[in-house]
Amino acid sequence: MILAALGLPACGGSTAAKSQSHSQTVAGTGFIFRAPAGWKVERAKDRVTAIQGTDLQGADLQAAELVQVATFPLQKTYDAKLFGRVATELRSRMQDIAHQTGGKLSGQRTVTADGARSHAYDVTAGALVDEYTFVLSGKREYLLLCRRKSSDGSGFCTQLVTSFVRR
Repeated sequence: MILAALGLPACGGSTAAKSQSHSQTVAGTGFIFRAPAGWKVERAKDRVTAIQGTDLQGADLQAAELVQVATFPLQKTYDAKLFGRVATELRSRMQDIAHQTGGKLSGQRTVTADGARSHAYDVTAGALVDEYTFVLSGKREYLLLCRRKSSDGSGFCTQLVTSFVRR
């Protein structure tokens, strides 16, 4: 897409155990991640989505909270030395997405996903925030998307990024 197109620990318990009990492991082709327990998992060819609710369609889907990992082939092999260079293109693309959704680019940061330094962007549109994280590896892009209410914390979005593993 980028180059080709576009918890607090409980007393006496561990954070990992608490997080695991409130989440489910979701697998896609070449990756796994954790999503909130009880969210419906939907699979497509190069994408896996966990979405809150079970009967969301059409307009309701645009307002639904979700976590998603989609994969895209890259035209050229990505190397960590290109990290700074791709930032300009990603920022431009994210500004375009913000404009298309009637939102604004409201955040940009560097995060680590599966040990890889990755670019992350927030697009705020109305009462929703879409958090995009681009994990680039070899000839593959993994786009991690989390949609949440702007009034909520980013707990399940953070969980998506920290639990994501390429396999």
